[in-house]
Amino acid sequence: MRYSIKVWIFTVVVSPLLLFLILGLIINSSKWNEILGSWPIISIMMIYGLVLSIPAMIIFWMIQNKLISTLTSSINTKIILSIYSFISVWITFYIFDKGFLERGLQQLLWVVIYSLTIVIGVWIFELTKAEQVS
Repeated sequence: MRYSIKVWIFTVVVSPLLLFLILGLIINSSKWNEILGSWPIISIMMIYGLVLSIPAMIIFWMIQNKLISTLTSSINTKIILSIYSFISVWITFYIFDKGFLERGLQQLLWVVIYSLTIVIGVWIFELTKAEQVS
């Protein structure tokens, strides 16, 4: 369970930060101070992301538990969790905003950043022996 929570918190915290950095600095040429002044919006995005991702992360945890009990390789487990995670982000965005694909690059960038961040989270955190046994 701790592994799932680590991946979840990592995604919820890092994704909005990356999104604001990329959209602010690179795409919109904002100043660093303008981005730092956006912390209330970033905080709301983190809370919103935490709440909206609850169903997907419960399924993530269930898949993780099933895979750990059936697969011997943590690499295979992480590959399957990565595929699920990537797809679940797209599905979640689609459920809550069916028109996100039609709004252009900036809207699509949100989904890509969240998808890549969760996949990175799957790989940077280690599945501990205790989680592999339970």
